[in-house]
Amino acid sequence: METKEKLKNLAEEAVSLIKEFDEVDILSEDLFNEINIKENGRAIAVDDVFEGKAEYPLTKISSVFDICMRGWGPDPAGFYDALEEAKFDLKDSITKFSKDEFKKYAGDLAYAEYRCEAIYERLKEIEEEAEKIGA
Repeated sequence: METKEKLKNLAEEAVSLIKEFDEVDILSEDLFNEINIKENGRAIAVDDVFEGKAEYPLTKISSVFDICMRGWGPDPAGFYDALEEAKFDLKDSITKFSKDEFKKYAGDLAYAEYRCEAIYERLKEIEEEAEKIGA
């Protein structure tokens, strides 16, 4: 497979994963207004609702979630803070929801924790793959 095609495939996967993260993360609002592939797959442009427009090289694409997933300096990771708070509040939620609503919420919460981490890790792998093919 040609380098351009490999880059395009990796970029398409990265965009798909970013959109999935945004969908799976039930703890926050939608993070992105728009996500586009640039430079034949060498970069991805995002319009973040908080940070505005930014462009990330494919070799650094996981950084779109760095602060959210890993924090910055002394600031903790917002995703995990929100997750821990939601887990702590879960026992109170049982009285607010019907049985089925509670089971769905608790399940979605558990799924989000593991799936968002897996997405972040796959984005890191995409960075390595892009680096190897000279992005």
